[in-house]
Amino acid sequence: MSVGIPEVAIITRTKDRVLLLDRCIRTVLAQTSSDWVHVIVNDGGNPEPVSHLAARYRDAYEGRLDIIHNDDSIGMEAASNTGVRSTDSRYIVILDDDDSWAPTFLEEMTQALRKETWEETRGIFCHTRIIYEEIRDDQVVETGRADFNQGISAIELLRLFAWNRFTPVCFLFERAALDEVGLFDESLPVIGDWEFNIRFLSKYEIAVYPKTLAFWHQRPRVQGIYGNSVHHGQDLHQLYRARLGNRWLRDSLRRGTTDFGELFAMSLMIEHDMAMRDRLELFALRLSQSLPYRFYRRLRALVPGRRQ
Repeated sequence: MSVGIPEVAIITRTKDRVLLLDRCIRTVLAQTSSDWVHVIVNDGGNPEPVSHLAARYRDAYEGRLDIIHNDDSIGMEAASNTGVRSTDSRYIVILDDDDSWAPTFLEEMTQALRKETWEETRGIFCHTRIIYEEIRDDQVVETGRADFNQGISAIELLRLFAWNRFTPVCFLFERAALDEVGLFDESLPVIGDWEFNIRFLSKYEIAVYPKTLAFWHQRPRVQGIYGNSVHHGQDLHQLYRARLGNRWLRDSLRRGTTDFGELFAMSLMIEHDMAMRDRLELFALRLSQSLPYRFYRRLRALVPGRRQ
């Protein structure tokens, strides 16, 4: 572990989900790299259970944990920004309270980003596996798995406009890039990571590490505090995607320049030909929530052009 500034700041947003937060903490402590600080932003949740949970791991953290309790919820993106501002580091990664990593995630990802030779590369994401789960009698029970972005070897800005190819759990980036990119958009209640990824890729290159080291946990049949907005907030996701697209297009029309609005329009025009395979695979992923995993794999094998 380096003296002074840690190599990685891990930012975790949570609210009244200590059952999942416990797994998140164990994921961080299991990392083969030790040069990090973990910032848990308790966004308006009851502080006592979080503090009690953290106390169980105090010795294991060895001073590398910082907990911020917000009296009132300020939202996901604002909570991310609070965590980012509260510490210093070379790299940043957002690990939500319900997601997890392979033990070598930090070690391999930081090494891979340092070795990148393309001058404008300031971030990297790895392949991600979706883990479906349910909550039964205060226990997290896995019900299935699916690949998410294993077919991606390089990320293109136009394809990112079509739909988000990487989520916060798998994306590590240089803090210094925020000087150009900016922080997360606090006005967005959902899809803030997609908007941030677009801004980031419009400024800098993002590398792809072709190894599955990140796990995006989803609970399609669970609502309430343990649910996922990607499943139960679909209408909200569509609303804010439309609002962002309209904002970009209006800005383009007003300025008469090529910017996000024109790029967004281009992505919509070519989306059918460009992302048909991706759309079919996304459909298969969603359908897999109601199918046994063996049938999902058979369905997924039928996606045109997919590397087997």
